[in-house]
Amino acid sequence: MLAAQSFFALVLLAVCSFAPGFFLIRRFPWNPLEKLCASVGLSLILLYLTCWAIYVLAPGIQPGAYFAVSAICAALAVVARRDLGALFGIARVRRALMGFGFLVAWTFLVLAMIRVYSGSGWTADWLEHFQRCLFFLRRFPVHTGIYPGYQLPARPPLMNVLGAFFLGQAGDRFAVFQVVFLFLNLLPFLACCLLMPALAAQRQRLGKWALLPLAGIFAMSPLVMESATYTWTKALAGFFAILAISLYLAALRKGDSRRRIAAFLALSAGFLTHYSAGPYVVILTLHYLFTAFRKRGANPAAAAPARAGSRGGAAYRPGATGTGIPGRALREAGVIAGLCGLLLFTWFGWSLAEYGARGTLASNTSITDLTKDRENDPERISGHLIDTLVPYILRDFDGARKSSAQPSLAGFIRDSTFVVYQANLIFGMGVVGGPVVVWLWLGRLRRKSGGGAQRAFWLLLVPCVVMLGVAVVGERDENGSAHLTLLPMMIMGLAFLAANFCRRRWVAYLVLAGALVDFPVGVMLQARVENLENRPGHTVFTGLSFENGGFAVGTPGPESLSRAAWFNWIEKHQYAMAQEWLGEVDRYHGEGPRFAQSRASLRAGLQKMIGEDQTMWQGWYSRHGGSVEFLGDTFGEGWAPCIALSALWLALLGTLWRHLPPAAVPVGVPAAPAAGARKTRRKNVGRKR
Repeated sequence: MLAAQSFFALVLLAVCSFAPGFFLIRRFPWNPLEKLCASVGLSLILLYLTCWAIYVLAPGIQPGAYFAVSAICAALAVVARRDLGALFGIARVRRALMGFGFLVAWTFLVLAMIRVYSGSGWTADWLEHFQRCLFFLRRFPVHTGIYPGYQLPARPPLMNVLGAFFLGQAGDRFAVFQVVFLFLNLLPFLACCLLMPALAAQRQRLGKWALLPLAGIFAMSPLVMESATYTWTKALAGFFAILAISLYLAALRKGDSRRRIAAFLALSAGFLTHYSAGPYVVILTLHYLFTAFRKRGANPAAAAPARAGSRGGAAYRPGATGTGIPGRALREAGVIAGLCGLLLFTWFGWSLAEYGARGTLASNTSITDLTKDRENDPERISGHLIDTLVPYILRDFDGARKSSAQPSLAGFIRDSTFVVYQANLIFGMGVVGGPVVVWLWLGRLRRKSGGGAQRAFWLLLVPCVVMLGVAVVGERDENGSAHLTLLPMMIMGLAFLAANFCRRRWVAYLVLAGALVDFPVGVMLQARVENLENRPGHTVFTGLSFENGGFAVGTPGPESLSRAAWFNWIEKHQYAMAQEWLGEVDRYHGEGPRFAQSRASLRAGLQKMIGEDQTMWQGWYSRHGGSVEFLGDTFGEGWAPCIALSALWLALLGTLWRHLPPAAVPVGVPAAPAAGARKTRRKNVGRKR
């Protein structure tokens, strides 16, 4: 049953996340990868708008309407079948889709090992977003509390509304929800396929195998695998941000108004997915306003010309007067503001009407944290920056060791490395890959020639997003805060690394060397620790016990993980465990006021947990056996996925090794022909030039 539901969800995702957008833009004069990625972005926006309209305006038809929407998407794919065939017939598009399919299969094996989410102090997000999807799917009362104590406006809704759409057709099981979020959280790969040429030095042509190292780096990246398997919304927001940057850079090169409008529409969708897209919205908006209006009154012929025959409407016409430039820029800015404003209004307008200004704005944790102590902003920002750039273990070894302390050695190693891979800006891109990315980027900065407007754009984007992304974080986390707002920046860093893998052999060697550490420690160990569950003879997560005349829950045992991991386990089994423990409490007998107080307090807490199934979940736990069923629970101890993933990893390393770039050729020495290249005709040899 679960296999059929998961397969059906993947089919729905493939059709509905592409067909409607492609039907609308298939005739645009864009390159094939732009059409592919923009179709995905536009399809998700259209799905959100449709499902949101159904939720707000026609709640009674919600279940059946979802199937009708999917049928329309399939019909649009049939209507556009010839254009689809032409698009999929392009080699680079096929390679991008093959890479994405490989990542879906690879990540599915990782997900098949996970039975309890854990890692440092990460808790609650995975369950919170599942409840938000159920909120929109089952139409919970508007003021239902969101686990672990938020209001609905604390997070934007786009990905949760999409999740409700797919769960409404494939089933509201948590394992199906994991599959849906896995697919959506891997979409940054497609956006990076589009961005890679812009990341290559002076836009050098990348070979046909260029997407192979990108897929390999993504597959072996602890950052990407955690973002794809942990059911949160930051990775999809990253897809929209990277797509927006790609389209915006293309608009800079070609003077295309249509691409600029699409870029800001994607940014707005990213902001509606997760507020971490905010820094990218701010920087791109400021850059656009500066470049769009700084030449007001200048001679159009002297301005940077667009390509001849540009159909975007932004190219300057020879002989036009300078007074026409501001009018065109204002019209374009008006269209951008209007479309983006309407998209954002669908959520903020409804939230303001239902929750008021305070409920809409003050429920956002970033805003509440930032307003606590504004006097120490410089100290807070500098502290965040240091935490994000320098791993905690290098700043305070004893403190880092104590924060990861737990009885399980595997859990201790995992938590110690987890915070480096997930919360550090540099090493989040790999223990070797991260420093290599920084070195390559600094080398790009040292070049004073070439690049033009795009070089200036990157010089602005990277430091400004890093500073702003750190500045908007509220409470300080000594482990770092790169995972909060800088995830798209790190993913683009991985794409930058892949672009250089194709051109420089020494980079390829270092990437492969780093993979020998990143995958075993950051991916495989993480998945194996998250596979731990209680089984006969092995108790990882302890339950109720009677100690020193009172009750205790979760007392660490010899195989226990951290307290945060235990809380995730409780969240998984909260309804079933509360009922079981409530029965055990009533069977205990003791004397004295301490015992009576302990039993009364514990009984009240357990009854509250049971009651939350109705007040916060509308009976979902009781309808599903009292526990959350992970996809990994189907595979038990997960040795089959583990063995399959290990074999795939070795095969991937071998494939990357076989496609190493050619070694650098000394000046004056003729280069050897690339492997597989056609032999030059004999009559061309010796031809005079």
